[in-house]
Amino acid sequence: MYPHRHDDEKIDTYTGPYERWVFSEDLGRPFAFPAIRTGPATHITALMEGAGSPADTDAAEVRVPPLWRANPQIMPFALKTKAVGSDAETRADDAELARCLSGLNGTRYRLNMPIDPATWPITYTEGTKPDGWTPPKAKPRVIIGVIDDGIPFMHRAFRDAVGDTRINLCWLQAARADTTAAVPFGREITGTKINDLRAEHGHREIQAYRAAHAIDRDLPEVDSVLMHHATHGAHIAGIAAGNDPFVGAKDLPEDAAIIAVQLPNTIAWDTSGFGKEMMMLSAIEYIFNRARMIADAFDGTEIPLVINFSYGWSANRHDGKSSFERAVETLITERRKLQPCTELVMPTGNNFANDMHARISARDMTAGAYSIGWQLKPDDRTSSYLEIWLPPDTDFEGWTVTVTPPHGCSPDLVQTIAVSPDPTMTDGDPRRFVELEMDGKNIGQLSADKHLGDRWRVMLAMIPTAGNLGAGRRTPVGLWTITIDTGHDPLCAGRHIDIWVQRDDDPTQLGTGGQQSHLVDLARPKPPRPLAPLSLTPVRGFGCLNGIGTSPSTLRIAGYTQSTLKPSGYSGSASVAISTKGEVHVDANLPAATATADQGWFRPGLPSIGVLSGSGARIIGTSAAAATATRIIAMNFCTGKPARHGFTELYRDAPPDALTLARTGPLRVPPVCGTAMEQHSEPSFNGV
Repeated sequence: MYPHRHDDEKIDTYTGPYERWVFSEDLGRPFAFPAIRTGPATHITALMEGAGSPADTDAAEVRVPPLWRANPQIMPFALKTKAVGSDAETRADDAELARCLSGLNGTRYRLNMPIDPATWPITYTEGTKPDGWTPPKAKPRVIIGVIDDGIPFMHRAFRDAVGDTRINLCWLQAARADTTAAVPFGREITGTKINDLRAEHGHREIQAYRAAHAIDRDLPEVDSVLMHHATHGAHIAGIAAGNDPFVGAKDLPEDAAIIAVQLPNTIAWDTSGFGKEMMMLSAIEYIFNRARMIADAFDGTEIPLVINFSYGWSANRHDGKSSFERAVETLITERRKLQPCTELVMPTGNNFANDMHARISARDMTAGAYSIGWQLKPDDRTSSYLEIWLPPDTDFEGWTVTVTPPHGCSPDLVQTIAVSPDPTMTDGDPRRFVELEMDGKNIGQLSADKHLGDRWRVMLAMIPTAGNLGAGRRTPVGLWTITIDTGHDPLCAGRHIDIWVQRDDDPTQLGTGGQQSHLVDLARPKPPRPLAPLSLTPVRGFGCLNGIGTSPSTLRIAGYTQSTLKPSGYSGSASVAISTKGEVHVDANLPAATATADQGWFRPGLPSIGVLSGSGARIIGTSAAAATATRIIAMNFCTGKPARHGFTELYRDAPPDALTLARTGPLRVPPVCGTAMEQHSEPSFNGV
């Protein structure tokens, strides 16, 4: 049973269903990623929505990261709880965090991941320049921002002709902190420091990374990633901003400066969708802030800026209105008023063929109800999540969602939730929760919340199916059935319900033992794979799109195979809908363009650098396609051209059908990588 809490101890009073699930020991915390499962409750990141700014209280010290403008409507912050002694040690973590939040000046919070106390500097000199920072030798014609994991800032690809680094600043968000810092947590590496490290350590780059605390086995969120042959961050930074034979592209000019942010390992590798928005938004705010700091060192005019953020997850609203997306949209549109050459490039994702999305219309329902299968695989060692998003700006009188376990399970596992608010929960978004219990123990959480007050979401979270994780509980394996019943308030024609499954595969670096769940169309058999892209059964790849990349100003990049010019089989796609007249229409969040993700059927992926200078690797996925677009945009900005200069119009002569447009967008990015690579043989790995 979920334990009773006093009002000031209820974590769900201040946060959403993911937070309630992940931070509650009786629900999903024992199965969360190590940063949450074993992380401290004393230091944590969060978002606050609404006017004002969080400030210190008797219970917590609050820090706000470098911002481009003060008091944004969505404020990232970090807090350190001040509770000490035996009372703090025995008090439940979720209750303590709730108490801290209750004292802050705000109404809606999103708790994110804990951070290690070692990353918390004793003194945070907010609003100051980093110690020892010097501006670039000349005002950059463009600044390239890279947000990723495992960024090899010592690599030769980022040096100029005399051997100095073009990386002016690099924030390692999870690294051991200095005593005093200009960032609220982690470590900021300046270009001057990088040059000093090279002068001291020469070609011994591993030693340089250790000296900079970029390799630190005592901090799992940093660990020894930069001792790997390849990382996602190395590959993407190489394509987007590097000059190296392993990239095989025309060199960027020396006055193309770089600002990098290395995310904590779990944030970069965990694809479940929880706990990352604060770090991600802080990274973008930081790059905007530091780009302005560089500009102020010259004439004060904002410098053209393109940020590559090759990351995402599968579920979310997909309408550009999530907290992160609204914050990003504001940053981009406001900066463009000062510097039109401002772009954020993100991939469409790699889940088109994985049966992780369904779109349901009135024509799919029988007697106002629709049932869909959710297949949970055996030996899954991580939680699984499914989100149902109902049409926006509507309440649903009498709607229910029922969860039925696989055949052979106890009927006591059947659980139903009404799509309506719990009258006892008066703070925050309208919402309600019920638990799924087996033998008196929680194995799942079923919730309904009116997200941001304008769109109902039903979420189902389930603990792992593996039974040897030490918690004495597990989820039954098999085909679960989710039934949406509209009662006497039927779904209107022209409207639809979207279902997304969160990505849950096993990142190689973490070895989580995750097994990807998927949706099953119970009403009709799945068509053969060659016909699947043309099929519009409810379960379909159209709509398997990066869940945090749908804000209007984000440049979404899909992937194609260079040898065939056809979409890569995994490349994410915009959603499509069928009108009452039977016409297929594409949602507004279609890709802006498609770029090379694979060189060919027998040459999948793109080449780039490895971690150490002189090494190379390949990556497969739309992350590399996005980095290709970033590089071309940077070259365009350097020569005074618009971002999309050189992109090819795909359908100038004849408009495409909706299904094609949903996968490619209207433009194609020319290939730039790999022309000098044919003599090399590189290891390959799958990208995010």
